Amino acid sequence: MKPRELYSVTEARELLGGISRNTIYALLNNGELASVVIGCRRFVSQEAITALISKSTTTQGPAIDPARFRKPGQKTPLPISPLPTDPSRNPGSNG
Repeated sequence: MKPRELYSVTEARELLGGISRNTIYALLNNGELASVVIGCRRFVSQEAITALISKSTTTQGPAIDPARFRKPGQKTPLPISPLPTDPSRNPGSNG
């Protein structure tokens, strides 16, 4: 795809790694991805795509920072420690 200033929603999906149609429209509807409306068509600028990628980039592992459970502006939760085990409920114990 030849670099240019504006891309159609379908082209923007491809540039964002082939994300789903629902995902790109969710990003557009909640304001995470800026767009330009010309006539009855919606376009996404290269600048908006670059900004989304920069804003979404993380160094956290997926087990610590599950993106699907995050809400915009929400801080990353601390890892959950395992619950203490009760030896009386452990079927392998002799208690």
